[in-house]
This record gives sequence, C-alpha cells and structure tokens, in this order.
Amino acid sequence: METLGERIRKLRKEKGLTLEALAGSGLTKGMLSLIENSKANPSMESLSYIAERLDIDKNELLAEIPTSELRELLQEVEKMYRIEAGNFTEGFIHIAEKIEPYVASLPYRYESARLLELYSRSLYYAKKEGWQAPLSKAEEMYEGLHLMNNSADIHMFRSTLKFNEHRYHESLAMIQESRKSFEARDVVLDSLKKLDFDFVEAILYFAIGDDEDAVRIINQAVKYSKEHQIFYKMNDLYRVMSFHAILKNDQQMKDYYVHKLRLFAEFSDDEKITITLDLLEAHYLNSFTHEYEKAEAVVDRNLEKYKEDEISQFFLEKGKALYGQGRSKEALGWLKRHKIWEFLHHPYDLAMNYEKDAYMALIYEQQGQHELAVEHARIAKENILPMPELPYKKFILDVYRQIGN
Repeated sequence: METLGERIRKLRKEKGLTLEALAGSGLTKGMLSLIENSKANPSMESLSYIAERLDIDKNELLAEIPTSELRELLQEVEKMYRIEAGNFTEGFIHIAEKIEPYVASLPYRYESARLLELYSRSLYYAKKEGWQAPLSKAEEMYEGLHLMNNSADIHMFRSTLKFNEHRYHESLAMIQESRKSFEARDVVLDSLKKLDFDFVEAILYFAIGDDEDAVRIINQAVKYSKEHQIFYKMNDLYRVMSFHAILKNDQQMKDYYVHKLRLFAEFSDDEKITITLDLLEAHYLNSFTHEYEKAEAVVDRNLEKYKEDEISQFFLEKGKALYGQGRSKEALGWLKRHKIWEFLHHPYDLAMNYEKDAYMALIYEQQGQHELAVEHARIAKENILPMPELPYKKFILDVYRQIGN
C-alpha cells in the first residue's frame, strides 16, 4: 500500500504537475520533495493546501487506502477472476494474494465489499481455509450500503456450495429461504437477479427429481423474460429444457427447444451454444434413438472443428457410437480419454457421464477381462446410486447385474 508521500507524488504526476507547480506559494519545493519521499510529515494546514492544489478532498489523502487505489485493485482482480472462472484453473490463489494485504484496513464502501467477496470466493476455489469470515463481512457491507443485488449473489453462492457437494435438498432450501427473506423485507431485486434465482431454483428442483415444479418455474421465467424483453437467461433456460425433453424421450419438445437455441446461437454468434447443442444431439442419437452412425457424424464434425479441451465431452459419445456399431476396441480407446469435468455437479450432467464405466465394463466383458469388467461396473453403480431415477440409472444397474461379481 502507498504511503502518504507516495500518494501525493502519484496524484501530482497524474495531473501533470511539477514539484514547483504543486508547491506554489504555500510550500517550498524542497519541503514538498521531503513529504513525497516520506522524510517529513505535512501539517494539517499543509495537507489541506496540497489537497486543494490537487483538487481532491483532504480526507482522500488521509485515508489509509485511497479510493483510487481500491478502484484500481478491484479492476485488476475482477479481470483476473473472470479469466480464472472461465478457464476453471486453480489460479485463484493469486487473486487472494493480491487482495490479502488490504483486507484488515478496507473502508466501508462498495469497492471493499466486492474485494472481500472476491477474496472469499478465491480462497474457496483455491481450497484454502478462512474464506467464510470475509464473505460474511462482504454481505454485511452490502446490506449496510443497501446493495441488495450484491447481497443476493452471496446468498446464491452459499447455496451453490451445497450444490457442489451434491447436497441438493439443502441447496434448494437455502435458495427458497433467501427469496423469502428478501420478500419479507420488501426488497425488490432487479430483473436479472430475479431470473438468476428462478434458474437456480429450477435446476435444483430437477436435481431432486421434482420435474413438475422445475418446469413450472422455467415456464414462468420464460414468460417473464418475453414480457420484459430480457434475453439474459434464455440460453440457459432453453438448454435445460432441451435436456429435460431428451430425458423424457419427447422428440417434439426436444426439437422445439433445440430450434429455439439454434436461433439464439445465430443471433448471439455464440459457438459454445452450437457445441452444446451438437453434444446433446449426439447424446440423444446414441442413448435414446440408437442411431450410432448419425451420432458419430455429429461427433466427428466437432472433433475436426474445435480444440480438444473445448470438446473433450464428445469423447464419451464417440466411444458409445463406436460401441453401438460393434467397434468395441476403438470405442474403448475413446472412452479411456473421457474425463468428467470438475465443475459438473448437476445429476443430469453427472449421470450421463457415469455411463462411461458401464460401457467400459461391457467391452472388458466382451474381451474376456472379467475382473476389469466387474471393477468398472461397480464404479458406475456406486456413482449412479445417489442420483435421481433417470434413464442412465436403469442402464448402469442393468449392466452391473449383467456383469455380476
């Protein structure tokens, strides 16, 4: 952190002033130089004079951490956080290290609350201790400053932590309690935050197997978005409904939402939506209609177009398509390359990925490697047992019974 002298020198240079120009008639150039180099402390009269010459309030100079420094730090770590969150790396510790020297002396303002929130989140993602206290402090500041949308973000983050631990009922209860607490205090969240809550609550209903309430909330959110011409969450809402339609083997509903998503992808020029849709299509062709050659064609189109780290989830579908065509040896190679991304926590995502070990068990059994077959069948069974009653669960348990011990 800057000393008072360093702060004065920085502000002087930002304004393009020489020592002589800032000193003016109220200070000598030599005295100002001593102050800037922390070799002399200015009197309150001199400090007021310097602040007036710099066109700032003297309290800005006296603040332990000036607003300008806080804003610069926040801009820097916000950028770092977006990069880390986008790449799902473990580099969050670097963000925490940037913020840590300031934590004990942060003033009561928005920049401080946001820095504490980012500090807490970064510690959590870096798997470090001590993230809870700064998060509570950030929430306290947001509430005191009446920044309720920011406070709502912290409520959703806490719920997400339970979700990431696969404690779906607890996560849902926390979201519902948060909404009730805001309503009880007559807090009106903005439209985007309302849609955030709707989406999170809907996917949690799906996670516990309550499809009826999930679909109800999504339909309400879509209606609200259309009425208010807000397209903020439409991609996510349509994507979840597409997957839900696939699980229900409802081709008409699937085609409707996929069409909506493709239009949205063209409108937003978002390749990620196109990749997701192709993955869903390959999955549908493999697991539900058993059109393996068509599924392989969809997979290969993406394998040729995109980098491996962008489309590694296609490896599972490639393996399934090859297995379905009787090309088990090739299929096994692709299945071995498949990894479950660490940020997948929803039962829909997890359950479809857990199919991998069931397919590997079938292939090993074909190859006469019974012990390996049993091992992978067991892994698939143990993974799928806590999941809701989805089609994948029946398939995996059937494979386990078929392989035996």
